[in-house]
Amino acid sequence: MSAARLVVTLGFAAVLPYLGVTLHQERGVSATVVGIIWTTAGLSGAAMQWVAGEVADRVGRRPVLLGAMLLRTANLATLGYEILHQGPIIAIAALCVLNGILRAFFDPVAAAMVADLATGEHRIAAFSLQRIGVNIGWAFGTMALGLTKTLHIKFGHLFYASAAVTLFAALAASAISETRASPSAHVRPPLRLADIGAYRHDPLFMRFLLATFFFFLLQAQLYATLSLYAADHLHLGLVQISHLYSLNGWMVVLLQLPAFYYIRRKGTHRVLVTGALAYATSYALCGAATREIHLLLCVASITIAEIISAPAQQVAATSMAPAGRIGAYAGLFGLAQAAGQSLGPLLGTSLLDLLPDRLTWPLLALCGVMAASLYGKRARSSDRQVLVRTGG
Repeated sequence: MSAARLVVTLGFAAVLPYLGVTLHQERGVSATVVGIIWTTAGLSGAAMQWVAGEVADRVGRRPVLLGAMLLRTANLATLGYEILHQGPIIAIAALCVLNGILRAFFDPVAAAMVADLATGEHRIAAFSLQRIGVNIGWAFGTMALGLTKTLHIKFGHLFYASAAVTLFAALAASAISETRASPSAHVRPPLRLADIGAYRHDPLFMRFLLATFFFFLLQAQLYATLSLYAADHLHLGLVQISHLYSLNGWMVVLLQLPAFYYIRRKGTHRVLVTGALAYATSYALCGAATREIHLLLCVASITIAEIISAPAQQVAATSMAPAGRIGAYAGLFGLAQAAGQSLGPLLGTSLLDLLPDRLTWPLLALCGVMAASLYGKRARSSDRQVLVRTGG
């Protein structure tokens, strides 16, 4: 699974982080419109995250995962064709939205498969391994842009390569056996939209989801907002911008394993709070950047916060799930994550258009402060419940 996620991310990272800047600089699309496209794509994906998790709990992880990967292969190839032939912006936007939906049928299902295969404290190690695989793909993928400039390959052709890589990942993932427990072990009623209301009876999980939303509202600024800020305000080229994302990927590859031991020693509750506060501080400092090296230092700090937060979030989400509901809980975690990542670009790009840099980034950083506060309240509530159950 880690190898499959590596290859999928390799294909994704080679093209999508730079699509917004390309539309902005080569097609004259405004930063706000780019934010609207990314937000629509993310919200569409967010709406499908819970559905994907519930479907995977009922029909199995494997068919959902493979179906999404094959459809995404076709979508990336079509997106490359439209970019190469100067297709209408509305068509490119629609394909971006479809990509977001298809991603929603991959991420929570992959997380559920990891949770099926690893239990208890082994989940931290398993999710850390997933992070390493994802970021090896991210690091190599973001380096592809520099290679295309050297070889004079058009940006649109990268989408064809990305489609081929995604198809290869689907073939690799087809070797993975079904991980879902026997359907007879937990009989589930038919899927209804009203079922989502049942989760309000789990207040700790709902507070965790709200904190996750604010966390990823800030985390999403790493992509469209930061790249547009680097291009328009610091006047960095695409290759220089790619250095930011390559640094992010390689740092995760090198430091995720040591971070596993840190998370295990400190505990997921404490790490969630620490990571959110570190995120807030790092993003606030982006407004003070005036050169590439300054932004590289900010990205390095952001990445360290990401390294400790991401596995802890996935472990917390799946650990709160009752028997037979891991896919659904992973899906709702994915929904909160995708909702934050969806609204984040619109919030960030709009603030960039309206406010000075030194004010935009500290305002965005308040999302991290809010996430840390909610994660902290959830941890205290969890500790009180443990004391009540044990009679302490």
